[in-house]
Amino acid sequence: MIALAFLALLLGQADAGPWQRARLTVRAIAVTNGTALPARIDPRLDPIKPYLDRFGEMFRNRSVRLLLQQSFDLDWRAPAEVALPANRSLMIIPRALEPGQRIWVHFEVVATPQSHGLHTDYSIERGGTVLMGWLQVDPANRKSGKLLIAVTHEIER
Repeated sequence: MIALAFLALLLGQADAGPWQRARLTVRAIAVTNGTALPARIDPRLDPIKPYLDRFGEMFRNRSVRLLLQQSFDLDWRAPAEVALPANRSLMIIPRALEPGQRIWVHFEVVATPQSHGLHTDYSIERGGTVLMGWLQVDPANRKSGKLLIAVTHEIER
């Protein structure tokens, strides 16, 4: 019991440690079969192309295009919200920041009654990007493609 209380105290201190603002960039990306649009990757996605390239086969013969991009300077536990296609939204809640290293973030995709939500936590290294999702861009239209969400922890300049 004492060990659990000590662990909770340590976690609370680590979570509330010195906080700097964290800059995050969110990109909503549509991935569709090459038959609907020419197979190519939108040049506006060049900053995260190495992360997309890691998926290799998944994007072969598909069109990958940027739907929206939004950046935030976030304070500790201050949520940010991004509007997504089909009346959904992404809520971002910073949980912890290791100075000069990683940010720990909670993500929630708030869905419509016709689609499923997504709740997950990630740590993102400074300058790194995480890719998540694979929801339908428009749940009412199966040919709309898949929605991929990329979140980048920007390096402040």
